[in-house]
Amino acid sequence: MTNGGLKRLTLSAVIASIIMVATMFLKIPTPTGYVHLGDGVIFAASLALGPELGGLSAAVGSALADVLSGYAVWAPWTFFIKGGAGVIVGFAGNGRGRKSQTLAMIAAAVWIVLGYAAGTAKLYSPAAVPGEILGNIAQTGSGVLIGAYLGPVLKNAAGRKH
Repeated sequence: MTNGGLKRLTLSAVIASIIMVATMFLKIPTPTGYVHLGDGVIFAASLALGPELGGLSAAVGSALADVLSGYAVWAPWTFFIKGGAGVIVGFAGNGRGRKSQTLAMIAAAVWIVLGYAAGTAKLYSPAAVPGEILGNIAQTGSGVLIGAYLGPVLKNAAGRKH
């Protein structure tokens, strides 16, 4: 592994930890889980690191937050949903202009909302889905705003230009 590759891998591990902390401690409880600020870090990291490392950081950090917060039943869903969101943002937004980055984060937000709606219907009941959707719209909406501002900061930390 090259020195640059090691730096990016280390940065992705740090980002996964930040995602975990933002998810676990910057949150508001809901009937089926919680609303948190971790999506903003996921979006920013994926814009900065690209689909592979952004997706991996998102999947690992978010799933760990579920396990350590007592929501282990959600961890497999979260790994897939948040990892997928990171891949979407990284693939469609990394290295592109603001408009493409914003559209990528919105596409990932829709992915997250639909993914957790499906998980809620399966794990709880279809009747719980509307409340889950509302919470996830608020969560991912704030994530888009955070990602738009934090993304360039993380790109600079990763040693990559806008």
